[in-house]
Amino acid sequence: MKRSLRLDYTLPKGRLAPHFDALAEGRALAWRCVCGHVAFPPGLTCVACGARDGQWIELGGTALVEHRTDTPEAAWALARFDGADTAVMVRIKTPELTTSRGHLVPPEEDAGLWLALEETEDENRSVRRLE
Repeated sequence: MKRSLRLDYTLPKGRLAPHFDALAEGRALAWRCVCGHVAFPPGLTCVACGARDGQWIELGGTALVEHRTDTPEAAWALARFDGADTAVMVRIKTPELTTSRGHLVPPEEDAGLWLALEETEDENRSVRRLE
């Protein structure tokens, strides 16, 4: 049985506006809590200590793919950006590559986090493909 669901929604940017504005430019802006925990993507409160205080920091935009899954329509990955303590779901812009490192790129037609994989593979890291 196949069912389709379409959702149209608008999320207010609010306090996270700097993060979303940076994403539109292909930049990774994370939140460093006063406790030192770095969240990318950021949240309204720290997952480590619950605080709301901290500062914006720019990450380099490179990430390690921890897990990947490919569907007929797209490839997705759980990625941890260098310098962040959290992982995030990204859509892979270059699904033909199977390397485990990539960099953030600006979204094209669809909003969200997009990762372009790099053409070289670090031999010390591997991707567990979930198909």
